[in-house]
Amino acid sequence: MTSSTGEKIAQPEDEKNEKDEPKSPFGSYCRVFRYNDTAGWWMNAVAVICMIISGTLLPLMEIVFGKFVTVFQQYTVGQLSGDEFRSNLNQYTLFFVYLFLGKFVLVYIWTALISINGIRVTKALRADFLKQALRQEIAFFELSEAGSISGHVTTNANLVNQGISEKLGLVIQAATTFIAGFVVAFAVQWKLTLIVMTAVPVIIIVTSICVVIDTKNENHLMEINSRAGRLAEDVFSSVRTVHAFWAFPKLSRKYQTVLDEAKKVGMKKSPNYAVMFSIEFFCIYCAYALAFWQGIRMFQRGEITEPGTVVTVVFAVLLAAQSLTQIAPQTIVLSKAAAAADQLFQVIDRESKIDSLSEDGIKPETFEGSVEFRKVKFAYPSRPDAQILKGLDLVFPANKITAVVGPSGSGKSTIVGLIERWFSPQSGQILVDDKPIEDYNLQWLRTNIRLVQQEPVLFNGTVFENVSYGLAGTPMADFSQEEKMKLVKEACKSAFADEFVEKLPDGYNTEIGERGAMISGGQKQRLAIARSIISNPRVLLLDEATSALDPNAEKIVQEALNNVAVGRTMVVIAHRLSTIRNADNIIVMSGGEIVEQGTHDELVSSRGAYWRLVQAQNLGQGHDDEDSSSDLEEKTNKTLGPEESHPDPSTVLSKKCSSSTTKKAGDKNLLTCLGIILAEQRYLMVTFVMVAISCIVGGATYPALAILMSRVLDSFALTGEAMTKQGDFYSLMFLVLALGNLLAYGLLGWFSNILAQNTIKYYRLEVFNNILRQNMSFFDKEGNTTGALVSRLDKEPASLMELLSFNIAIILIIVINLLSSCIIALVYGWKLGLVLVFGALPPLVLSGYLRIRLELKLDEQTSARFADSSGIASEAVMAIRTVSSLALEREIIHRYETGLNSIARTAVKSLGWTMFWYALTQSISFLCMAIGFWYGGRLVSFGEYSMGQFYIVFVAVIFSGEAAALFFTYSSSISKAQHAANWIFNLRASVRPDNKDDQPPPDDKVHEGGVSLDFQNLEFSYPQRPDTRVLKGVSANIKPGQFVAFVGASGCGKTTMISLLERFYDPTSGTITFDGVDSTNMHTGTYRRHVALVQQEPVLYQMSIKENITLGAEDNSVEISDEEVLEICRQANIDTFIISLPEGLSTLCGTQGLQLSGGQRQRVAIARALIRNPRLLLLDEATSSLDTESERVVQAALEAAAKGTMDEDGSREKGHPRTTVAVAHRLSTIKGADRIFVFYQGRIVEMGTHDELLERKGVYFQMCLGQGLDRVV
Repeated sequence: MTSSTGEKIAQPEDEKNEKDEPKSPFGSYCRVFRYNDTAGWWMNAVAVICMIISGTLLPLMEIVFGKFVTVFQQYTVGQLSGDEFRSNLNQYTLFFVYLFLGKFVLVYIWTALISINGIRVTKALRADFLKQALRQEIAFFELSEAGSISGHVTTNANLVNQGISEKLGLVIQAATTFIAGFVVAFAVQWKLTLIVMTAVPVIIIVTSICVVIDTKNENHLMEINSRAGRLAEDVFSSVRTVHAFWAFPKLSRKYQTVLDEAKKVGMKKSPNYAVMFSIEFFCIYCAYALAFWQGIRMFQRGEITEPGTVVTVVFAVLLAAQSLTQIAPQTIVLSKAAAAADQLFQVIDRESKIDSLSEDGIKPETFEGSVEFRKVKFAYPSRPDAQILKGLDLVFPANKITAVVGPSGSGKSTIVGLIERWFSPQSGQILVDDKPIEDYNLQWLRTNIRLVQQEPVLFNGTVFENVSYGLAGTPMADFSQEEKMKLVKEACKSAFADEFVEKLPDGYNTEIGERGAMISGGQKQRLAIARSIISNPRVLLLDEATSALDPNAEKIVQEALNNVAVGRTMVVIAHRLSTIRNADNIIVMSGGEIVEQGTHDELVSSRGAYWRLVQAQNLGQGHDDEDSSSDLEEKTNKTLGPEESHPDPSTVLSKKCSSSTTKKAGDKNLLTCLGIILAEQRYLMVTFVMVAISCIVGGATYPALAILMSRVLDSFALTGEAMTKQGDFYSLMFLVLALGNLLAYGLLGWFSNILAQNTIKYYRLEVFNNILRQNMSFFDKEGNTTGALVSRLDKEPASLMELLSFNIAIILIIVINLLSSCIIALVYGWKLGLVLVFGALPPLVLSGYLRIRLELKLDEQTSARFADSSGIASEAVMAIRTVSSLALEREIIHRYETGLNSIARTAVKSLGWTMFWYALTQSISFLCMAIGFWYGGRLVSFGEYSMGQFYIVFVAVIFSGEAAALFFTYSSSISKAQHAANWIFNLRASVRPDNKDDQPPPDDKVHEGGVSLDFQNLEFSYPQRPDTRVLKGVSANIKPGQFVAFVGASGCGKTTMISLLERFYDPTSGTITFDGVDSTNMHTGTYRRHVALVQQEPVLYQMSIKENITLGAEDNSVEISDEEVLEICRQANIDTFIISLPEGLSTLCGTQGLQLSGGQRQRVAIARALIRNPRLLLLDEATSSLDTESERVVQAALEAAAKGTMDEDGSREKGHPRTTVAVAHRLSTIKGADRIFVFYQGRIVEMGTHDELLERKGVYFQMCLGQGLDRVV
C-alpha cells in the first residue's frame, strides 16, 4: 500500500484472506505486527535478541552469587586466607560491573528500537484504519456501527502502541528471566528445581484463563466507550445548541448512562484480578517454602554438597518468580491492546458496499451529463419501512437546467444522494449517459458531478485550501500553487465570494476555523459554490445552494450560476422559487412521486401545485423600479463609510488545546494531584484503606523475605536434627507469608479495580461536563476542534485510570519495599546500609526522575499533536457527505499521514535521551549490588560483620535495587497521569461560575409576556480577533411582545446580534438591557430560561425525536407526555410526518439528525424552541430549509405563538405575547414584522415596518426587488 504522500505504508500481506477468517482479540494483536516493513522487522528482531540477552543477565548473577557463598563458607572454615578471600571478592565484583555495562547497552538498544518501531507500526495502522473507514458507504457513518472514529484513532491506537512497544519488551525480558532462572537452577540442581517448578503450571494456567476473560471484558468496554465517544462528538460539535437550551444536565445524564454501562462491565474485572494476582503470589512464596524445606533435607542427606547450590537454586527460582510478578501487570496492558486492535480491525475488515477508493469502473473520455431515473424505489437503511421514492421515473437532460421543488421530505435531497451514490436504490435503475451509474468509477463520477449542499460544510484551514479542495481527484489537483490560486480566484469571482474574501486581513490565506466558524452562513455558502464550480464539472447539483444568501447576493450568485450552467447539466433543488424560474424544466414532487412538471410559465398557467407555491411566496409589492435593482451596493456605500466588518480569522490564537487549558506555571506535582483526587473521592475511602493495607503487606513481604532467608541460610551451619527442625520452621514461615500474600493480593486485585472503574467514570463525566460548560471563546480556539476535544476526553481520564488502578498499588508496594529494605539494611548493618542508601540509590533515583521529566514533556507534545491529527479524522467523518461528494478521501488521508509523520519525527528525536536514562535505571542496580557485594565482603573479611548480617543486608540491597528499577518502569504511567490530572484541573478552573449550575437560581419576579430589549451603543469584536469590530455602535429598542426582524447582507452582523442576545458572548462595549436590567448582571442560566433559539443550521442528536424536542424544556422532574409533545409538533407542522413513522416520536434521528431531511430537522428544532415556552424567541433563518407550504404554516404558528394565543391549557395567558427576533434572508417571512432593522457592515442603516421601508426606496426596497417573483401573477 502506498500513502498519498508517496511513502510506502506497511500493510498486512494476507489482509484479504484475514477478512474471511474468524478472529480473536489476540489474533488481531498478532496481526498488528504485519504493519511492519522490512526495516521494522529487523528492528524488532534486534530488539528481541537484546531483550532475551538482558533477561538472562540477572540469573547469571545468581551463579556468581552462588559461587561466592561457597567461597564465603571456605573462608569461614579457614580454607581461604583473608587476602585470598578479598582477591576472589574483587574478581566477583568485576562480574557485577560487566553485568551493569551489558544490561545498560542491551536495554538502551531494545527500548529505543521497539519504541521507535511501535510508533512506526501504529502510524501505519492509524493511516490504514482511516483509509478503510473513509471508503465505507454513507449508511455506515449514519448508523451507530462506526463508533467514534476519533476515539479509534487516538485511544485505541494508543493502547495498541503501548501493547507493542516497551510493555511488550518488558514481558519478553521477564519471560526470558523466568526461563533463564529455571535453566540456571536445573543446571545447578535439577531435582530440587523440579520440586520447586510444581508451582509454575498453576501460575501459567490461572494467568492465561484470567487474561482471556479480561480481554473479553475489555472488548465489551471498548464498544461501549466508542458509543460514548460518538455521543461526545455530536454534542461538542453543536455546543451552541447545548448552551442555548441549558442542556448540560440532560446531555450529561445521557453520557452518564453510557458510562454507567461501561462501569458495570468494568466491575466484572474485580474477581478476575483478585484471582490472578493472589494465586500468582501465593504460588511463588509456596515455591520458596518447598525449596528450603527440601533443600535442607537434600543437603543433610548429602544429595547437595554445597550450601551455595541451594542458595543458587533458591535465588534463581526467586528471580524467575519475581519476573512472573512483573509480567502480570503488563498482561493487562497487552489484553487492552488486543481488544483495541480487535476494534480497529472490525472497521478495517469491513467490506464497503459503495467503495469510494475503488479503482474499478469506467472513466469515459467524453461525458454528456444526462441522468435518468427508471422506476426507482428507495428507503433509508435506518428506516427500511418508510418508503421515500416510490417507483420514480424522471430525466435530467444533458446541458439543461432542471429544478426539483416540493414539500420537505418529498424526496428531493434523496435524489441528490442517489446521484452522488451515497446510497443504492432498492429497485429500479439510475442511468448516467445511458449507462448504469454503478458501472462508473466512483471518484470519476463524483469529480464530474459536483454538489453544493443545503448546509454547506467547510474545513479547518484557509479560504484557498477550502476552495481548492474542489480540484481533488481531477488532473488540476497537480497544478502549481500559483495556477491553483488563479483558479480559486476565478471560482470565487463567479460565486460572488471575492468581494468579501479580498477584504479579509490575509485574503485567500485567511484561516476560517472549524466548519467555517469564523465566517457567516452566506459567506460559507458562496465559498461552497466556488469549491463546486472550480473544477468545471459537467453536472452541477444545487441542493438549496442559495438559501443562506441575502437577496442581493442571491441575485448576483444566481446570475453567476446561470452563467456557469451554460453547456452543462444542472439539477437545482429549491424552496425559494425566484431562483428557478428560468429553469428548462421544473419538477414538482410530493410523497416520493412527481405531481407535475413543465416550465415556470406552463406550470403557472396550469394553476396547480406550483402556482400555489408561487402565490405563497409573492411579496406583493407593486413597484416597478427595475432600474434601481442594481443600486444596493451604491446606496449602502453612501450610507456608510468604507469600513468593513468582516471577520478577521488571521488573528486567531495559535495556541493548541494543551496550552489553552494547561497553564504551565500552575501545574501541580503528582503528590498534590493525588491528594486532590483522594479528597474528591472520599466515598471510596474504604477502598483506599483496603488498597493501602494490601500494599503495606505486599511491600513488607520483601524485608521479611530477607530476614527469613538469612535465618534459613544460618540453618546450614547447624547439624543433624537441629538443622532440619530450624529449616522446617522457617519453611513454614514462608507458607505463612504465602497465605498472607494470598489474602493481600486478592484484596488488592479486587479493590484496585473498583478504584480504577470509579475514577475513570468520575473524571470522564467531569471532563465531558466541563468541556460542555466552557464559554464560546474556548471553542473558537484553533486547538479546540471537536476531534481534538473528543480525543482529550478519551485520553486524559484513561491516563489517570492507568495509574489509579493496579499500577498505583504496584508503585506503593515498590516504595514500601524500597523503604523497608533500606531500613532493614541500616538496622542490621549500618555501615553497609549507609553506603548503599546514600551512595548507590541517589544516581538511580536521579536517572529515573530525568526520564519522567523527559516523558512528561514528550507526552505534552504528542498529546496536542495527536489531538490535532484526530481532529482531521473527526472533521472528515462528521462531514462525510461533503468529503465523499468532493472525492476528498485521498486528500484527507494525505493530511492525516502528514500529521502522523510530524508526530513520529518528534517522538523519535525525544526517545534517544529518554531511553538513555531509562536504561540507566534498569541497569544501575547491578552497580548497587557490586558496591554492596564488595564493601560487605570486606567488612566480613575484617570480622566487622557476621555471615548472617551480610546475607540480610545484601538480600535487602538486591530487593531494594530491583524495586527501584521496577519503579521506573512505571514512569510513563506516572508522567501521563500527572499531565492528565493537571489538564483536568485546569479545565475545571476555566469554567465560568454561572455555567457550573445545573439548575439556575429562580427568578424572583413574576414575568408575563415578552421581554423588553434595549441596545445602547453596542460594539463587539470576537475574542479571537479583537482588532476587528463586527458591531459598530448599534442602538435600538424592542418593546415587549414585538416581532422584529434583522435583515441585511451576509456578514453584516445579524447572527452576531443573535449570539449576543443568547449571551454566547458579552458586548465589547455598550449594554443590552433585558427588562431594564443589564444582561451581564444576570445569571446566564436565569437569562437563558426566558430565551429559545432556532439556528440557521439546526442540530439534532442521536436520540429519539421526542428526546430531541424535550431537550428544549426546562430541566425538571416532570415527565412531558407524548400528547403535549405532539401538540408542540402540530404548531411546528411536523406532527403529520411523525405520526406517519412506524415508531412515531420514538424514531431515532441518527447522527446529527441526518435520518431526517433538512426541512424536517428545522421543524423539529422549532418544536424544541416552542416547548421551552420562551419570552424571547430568536429565529436565525429558522425557516430557510422549509418548503413554501410548510413555511406558510410554520410562519403562522410562529406568529400566533409570538402573540401568546397558542396554549389551550392556560400555561401561558392569552394577551401576553412573547418577543420575537428573526434573522431572515427570505423577506416574505418577515414582512409582517412590527419593526425591521436593516444592517450593513455592523450598523443599522434603516428601520421601520415593511411598508414604511418600501416607501423609502432604500436598501430594504432593493432587497425586496431581488426577491419579487412574478408581478403579473
